[in-house]
Amino acid sequence: MKYFVFGPTYFIRLDAGEKIIESLRSLCEQDKITAGFLNGLGAVREAELGWFDGEAKDYRVLLVQEPCEIISLYGNVSVLNSQPFLHCHIALGGGAFGVRGGHLREAVVSATCEITLTRFFDEIGRKRDEASGLFLLDLKPEGD
Repeated sequence: MKYFVFGPTYFIRLDAGEKIIESLRSLCEQDKITAGFLNGLGAVREAELGWFDGEAKDYRVLLVQEPCEIISLYGNVSVLNSQPFLHCHIALGGGAFGVRGGHLREAVVSATCEITLTRFFDEIGRKRDEASGLFLLDLKPEGD
């Protein structure tokens, strides 16, 4: 991973073989990033996607094991159990020009992945929502 910091914004380049979520989590730990948002593009050679099934209160998983373009990658950074928590979604386009997408569990870069991460200098946490079983953003009451 290579990156350049300009004010609150990180311009990040991941190279072939690097894992997107693992690399971003490592950067957030290293630079103590506890809140922010990100977007990106590039290409992956494999990915693991999730789709949340509200009735089952669990994720269904799809393994994409072919080269794909990242049509869209976006997400946010928060904190769960004192650790950086990345919540990212991705849309992938394959050779047949179909699109698959969902919650990004992990992906391995094939050529490059270019990400812009804008850091907030406050902390945003997460707390478990009993109704869904998900860890939702823990926002202050004035945001309700």
